Amino acid sequence: MNPRKNKCLSISEKKRVIQAVEDGQYKKDVAKQFGILPSTLSMILKKKDYITGSAFIANRKRSRQGDFPRLEECLIKWIHQCRGQNLPIGGLMLKEKAKSIAQSFGIEGFAASEGWLSNFKNRHGITFNKICGESDSVDHTTNIEIISK
Repeated sequence: MNPRKNKCLSISEKKRVIQAVEDGQYKKDVAKQFGILPSTLSMILKKKDYITGSAFIANRKRSRQGDFPRLEECLIKWIHQCRGQNLPIGGLMLKEKAKSIAQSFGIEGFAASEGWLSNFKNRHGITFNKICGESDSVDHTTNIEIISK
């Protein structure tokens, strides 16, 4: 029986492993330093492009995709556009936009439930904070117009 337990590294730790190997350290030494098996190191290096290019939260151990990746990608772009214009976004507004995107893509069986919203926000590190200052002067009636865009 192998006394070593499986060790799951976070995304930031995997990036440090990749950086150590790229800096010229021996793979065997890097594996010992991080307490992982050489086979685990090989898998991390094999998925190097995915790990280094990931926009996932750094302290996450796994990067999971939602059931509707195209919908979520469009929704993220829309959120960035709204935030770039200092427009307030709430959960209800986000769910309505998700439903309209799903309808335009012809996705059947999509329900923008509270559970989906919670998981979506966790996957992408989205938080809804109170807006203050100049950006608070945005007319809130424009929110309805934004959803329809």
